[in-house]
Amino acid sequence: MSISSLIDHFKRGLSSPEASRPQHDPVRLATAAVLLEIANADGEFKAAEDGDIVGYLKRAFDLDAESARQLMGAAEEIRRRTIDYFAITNYLRKNSSLADRIEIVKAMWRIVYADGRLSDNENYLVRKLADLLGLEHHVMIEAKVDVLRELGREV
Repeated sequence: MSISSLIDHFKRGLSSPEASRPQHDPVRLATAAVLLEIANADGEFKAAEDGDIVGYLKRAFDLDAESARQLMGAAEEIRRRTIDYFAITNYLRKNSSLADRIEIVKAMWRIVYADGRLSDNENYLVRKLADLLGLEHHVMIEAKVDVLRELGREV
């Protein structure tokens, strides 16, 4: 899938002609897709990671649990078809504030630490996506330190 067709999916919210699927805001959809990719970075999608994603989507976008789950379902469809890191992060970079992008990266750190450990692949992917989101290295590290403190872990 090309970058332009992926963005078209965001803009359409993956709605079908049958209109049985709700339309989703492209920023919300892109955010959920990035977080799902992080949750699957170590090869396992755990219940704690799922809860972190749903919780983040509910808080960030003022959604109820059902709306957050529907958004995750649409994002998972994108993830299954293709995950184009550049297209998704570029879209978020252009359509989200710096503060929102920092919060997305904090959510990524919460997700990768949900199981109490950080794999090399998870670490690499968060760093790569934070860079693609336009965060300077020190900002990404500050986000990580904030999350570790929040979780009561040593820095």
